[in-house]
Amino acid sequence: MTEHKPIPVSVYVITKNEEENIVGLLDKLQNFAEVIVVDSGSTDRTVELAEAYSNTKVSFNQWPGFGEQKSHALSLCTFPWVLNLDADESLSDSFVEELEEFITQDKLVALRSTRILLRWGSQPRSFGKAEKLIRLFKKEHGYYESRQVHESISINGGIKESEVAILHHENLSYSQRIEKTVFYAKLKAQDKFNKGDEISILVVLLIFPLTFIRTYLFKGHFLDGFGGILTSVNVALYNYMKYANLWDMNKKSSENSTKE
Repeated sequence: MTEHKPIPVSVYVITKNEEENIVGLLDKLQNFAEVIVVDSGSTDRTVELAEAYSNTKVSFNQWPGFGEQKSHALSLCTFPWVLNLDADESLSDSFVEELEEFITQDKLVALRSTRILLRWGSQPRSFGKAEKLIRLFKKEHGYYESRQVHESISINGGIKESEVAILHHENLSYSQRIEKTVFYAKLKAQDKFNKGDEISILVVLLIFPLTFIRTYLFKGHFLDGFGGILTSVNVALYNYMKYANLWDMNKKSSENSTKE
C-alpha cells in the first residue's frame, strides 16, 4: 500500500484552555506536514494533549493580542504554504481536496473560502450570507495588522474565491457566549481608543435596542426561534459594551489630561 505523503502545509493555531476542542482539531490534521500550536498559558490539558501528536510543535508565548499572537505563530511556520485555524474549527473534506489542488497548481497566493457556523451541531438560521475569509495562503504574501481582536490576514497577490468550507463548532453555553462577547467588546474598544475614535453618550444609549432590532428583524434571526433572540441579544450586548467601554476610556483619558 502506498503511504500518503504529508500535505506540505504548515497549520498554525493559537490556544488557551482548549482541551475540549484541540483533540478534535488535531485528529483531522494528522495528514499535514506541520502543525504549530502557540499557547498563551493554558491551565487545563491543552498543551499535554497537543504534544501527543507527532506532527505538532507546541510553544508558549505571553498573550500580546490576537493580531500579534497570530503573527508570532505564523513566523514559526517552516513551509511556504500556511493555513490558520482556530481550535474550535475543522476542515470539510472538500476543503482539503481543493487545498491540495490549489497549492499544486501554484497560480495564486491565497484561497478565500466559506466558514460555516455550527452551534451544537446545527447551523443557525437567518438572512445572513455565508462568512468569507482567507485562511490558506503563501506565507511570504500575508501579514497581520496589530489588533487586539477581529484580526484578519492582509494579502499581497492574487486570491481565488471558493465555496469550500471551514466548519466552526461553537459548543458554548449561553453564559460562555456572553463572557466571550464582553471580553471581545473590551478589546475592540481598546483598538478604537488607540486609533483616537470617540463616541457620544447618545449612541451608547441607543445602540443596544437598535442593534437588537436590526439583528433580529432585518437580518432574519427570528427564523432561528428562541436561539435567534439569544443571538440578537448577544450581538446587541457586544455593540453596547464596545461603545460603553470606548466612552469610558475617553472620559478617563480626558480627566487625566485635565489633572496634568
